[in-house]
Amino acid sequence: MKFSINQKNLYNALNIVRRAVAKNQTLPILTGIFLNLKNNTLTLKSTDLELGIEYKLQVEGQIDGSIVLPATQFSNIIRELPNETINIELNKDKWQLQIKCINSLFKINGYDPDEFPNLPQVEESANFKLPSSKFKEMIKKVRISTSKDETQPALTGALFEVESEKVKMVSTNTYRLSYIEAPLKTSVNEKIAVILPGSTLQELNNLLEDEGTVEIEVDNNYVRFNFAGIEVISRLIEGKFPNYELVIPDESNSKFSADLSQLHGSVKRASLIAKLDANIITLSADQELMEINSTEGSSGYAHEEVKIEMEGPEQKINIDAGYFIDVLKVLDSEEINIEMIGPLNPLVVKSKTEAGDKFIYLIMPVRSQS
Repeated sequence: MKFSINQKNLYNALNIVRRAVAKNQTLPILTGIFLNLKNNTLTLKSTDLELGIEYKLQVEGQIDGSIVLPATQFSNIIRELPNETINIELNKDKWQLQIKCINSLFKINGYDPDEFPNLPQVEESANFKLPSSKFKEMIKKVRISTSKDETQPALTGALFEVESEKVKMVSTNTYRLSYIEAPLKTSVNEKIAVILPGSTLQELNNLLEDEGTVEIEVDNNYVRFNFAGIEVISRLIEGKFPNYELVIPDESNSKFSADLSQLHGSVKRASLIAKLDANIITLSADQELMEINSTEGSSGYAHEEVKIEMEGPEQKINIDAGYFIDVLKVLDSEEINIEMIGPLNPLVVKSKTEAGDKFIYLIMPVRSQS
């Protein structure tokens, strides 16, 4: 293998595929990045056996070949080189890669590429496309509610439902829930319902661009995403997702709206004290004013006030400040709309766009620690 490539282009490619490199040392080769050169096309791959990423780019190739290199070592070297042409050559006898750039010379020992596992093959049962920007927006709003509890695998990801004219995503950790629905026309004939892992959602959120489309292929075990020259393959989560429709309230007693930026700032400030205890804040809403209070304890006390427009009786509820801040960060409107039934029922944040997108976010009440 012998080729030339610009430092910036190679470092960008490495940053893309590094996201699927295995974190543990159980199989050392999985901590590496697979490189293959064929006909001036350089293919980079990585996998932790749950998630795989492949990226291709054009280079000035001279001799085709393959090798697997330690991801961290290789990336660190390329990062520190100047933004100039890098000349790379493989010594196959030693599985050693030589890197030259102006006055710099490095040699990295790698692995036999035949030992690197192939990325899973998706036995396509459904294929459809979505706008990248819309899909990324949906992921951003649901990934905040995925669970970290591995004893309930289905909750560590998000339900992904696709119909011919509608796409939904739902996530919950039982203490909060995110639901988003978008009126998108797809090519599917029968409804698709799979659970995407939270780690996959995070990487897609980082990699997806605001332009173009993403092609999605799904079978019973895996899902493949193709966009902007990047291929992401992920194992699906097995199990049954809970019936989320039973949790979302059909009606409310009170509705109020507030300036999103002002409310976000007030909750963040109140959480500076609240997070020193149990991170619980009390929201008290009455006609034109919402009071935000932390629990008064050994760490101190915080009080904030925000003007609101309200319909219905006064409300009071204790909620996790972090859960509230998470949704305030992902909303992109100037105003926030909140609905409440009472102190023992969830607080509901709702938004709807002119395009017909619908977002619902629930936060379950918690007992005060005072």
